[in-house]
Amino acid sequence: MTKHEEPRRAFDRYSGLFAAAGPDETEEREEIDYRMVTFSLGGKDYGVDIMKVAEIARYDRYTCVPNTPAFVSGVYNLRGDIISLIDMRVLFNLPVPQQTSGEPEEGLILRLDGGLIGVIVDRIDEVVGIPSRLIQPPHPIFADVNLRSISGVVEHQSRLYIILDMERILGEAPVPPPEEPPDTPPGPLSGPRVEADAAAGPGETAELVAATLRSLSGFVMTDLNRAWVTQRLRSWSDAHGGTVEITTDAEVEEFLRPFYSPYTGRLWDADYLDTVRTLLPPEAGGNVHAWNPGCANGHESYSIACLLRASYPDARVKVWAADTDLLGVSMAPGLTLDPARVPRFYEPFTVETDDMHAFRADVREIVLFEFSDLRHVQKLPPCDLIVIRDVLSFLPEEDQRRVVSMIEEQTGPATLIVTGSHEDLDQLSGCVEVSRGVVRAFRQA
Repeated sequence: MTKHEEPRRAFDRYSGLFAAAGPDETEEREEIDYRMVTFSLGGKDYGVDIMKVAEIARYDRYTCVPNTPAFVSGVYNLRGDIISLIDMRVLFNLPVPQQTSGEPEEGLILRLDGGLIGVIVDRIDEVVGIPSRLIQPPHPIFADVNLRSISGVVEHQSRLYIILDMERILGEAPVPPPEEPPDTPPGPLSGPRVEADAAAGPGETAELVAATLRSLSGFVMTDLNRAWVTQRLRSWSDAHGGTVEITTDAEVEEFLRPFYSPYTGRLWDADYLDTVRTLLPPEAGGNVHAWNPGCANGHESYSIACLLRASYPDARVKVWAADTDLLGVSMAPGLTLDPARVPRFYEPFTVETDDMHAFRADVREIVLFEFSDLRHVQKLPPCDLIVIRDVLSFLPEEDQRRVVSMIEEQTGPATLIVTGSHEDLDQLSGCVEVSRGVVRAFRQA
C-alpha cells in the first residue's frame, strides 16, 4: 500500500464517496465539487476541506510535552514523523467528554501549509460531498467558536455543518522562513496592490511605498524603522534604474529581505551568541528570566535558553516565548535539528534521536511556549533579557508605542532589550543604545 492509498482506505471506512457512482447517482454527483470530512465537537457538526486532510487517525499513544499550552495534548509519532497534537475542544473552550482509560482519541492528520499536525475531536463521522454553491457565509448563531475560524456553513440531509478554516486556525501567522538563507522574510505575502509613483518627491514616495509594504506584508513604517526604509529606497532606486515602483508580492519580499535580523528562523551562531553574551551582566542572582515575543518555530528561544544556561550555570533560567503562529508554537517544544547544521555551541545541550538531534529535556523545560498576541499583552513576565527582533515593525503604530511604553514601565535599567538590526528603539522611547557588533540592543537610561 502506498502512502497515498492508506488515507484513502481510511476514508472508505467512513463513507463510500471514493467508490464509483452508480447509474442513478450520476446526475446528482456531477454538481458535487466540494468534499469535507465531518466530525463532532461539543455536540455540533463540523467539517473540514478534505484537501487539508492527510488521513483519519485514532491516537492511542502520544507523548505529553511539558511547558506547552493546554490545548497541546502532546506529540505523536506518525510513521517516524513527530507531529504536534492539538485538542480542538480545549482550543475552543468546549467540554471534553470523559474518556475511558486506554480508549483511543479520534481525530485527523491535517496537511497544512506549515506542515503536518494532528487534531483531536469528539467523533469522526463521514465524508460528505456537496455543491460548493450551497455553502453560506458564517453567522454568530451557528458556532461556539470565533467567526474568523469559520469559512462557511452548509445544510446537508437535515444536518447543519460548520466548516472550519484550519489554515486560519492553526496556521494563520506566516510560516517561519527556511534555514537558508538566514535573512528570508517570514512567509508568503499577499494582499491588494498599491503602486508607488516614481515621479513623486522623496517624502511622498516613502509614504506610498510604506502603504504598499503595510498592505502586502503588514510591515508598518514609523520612527522605529523610518531610517532603514529611507536608506533602502535609495539603494532600491539605484538598483532599478532610478525607479521606485513596488507593486507585487515578489517586489515587497525583495525590498524587505535585507531588513530581517541575522539568523532569522535559525539557531544563533557563535558570532551572535558571543556578542549578546558580552552585553549581559557578568554575574546573575538565583533567577535569570527572558521574554521572547515572536518566537516563531522556537529556534531563537532555544538559542536564548542555551546562551543563558551557558552564561549562568548556577542560576535558574526561564524563557517565556510567545507567538500568534499556533502551528509553530505547538511544534516548537519538539523541535528537531539536522546534526550537520547544528552549530558546535549547542552540542552539549542536545541529544541524538534517530537521524536527528533534539534539545535535552532539561533545556526544553527552560522554555515556556505560549500562543499569545503581543497586541493584547498587558503585563510582562519577569525580564532580565528581552529579545524582540523585527516584531515591533509588524505591529500598528499605536501598538508599537504601547508595547514600548509597557517595556519602559515594567522593566528597569538592568534589562537588556535586543531588537531587530534595523529598529531604532530610542526613537520611540527614552532607552539608550548599547549595540555591539551585529547585535542591536538598548537599555533604559
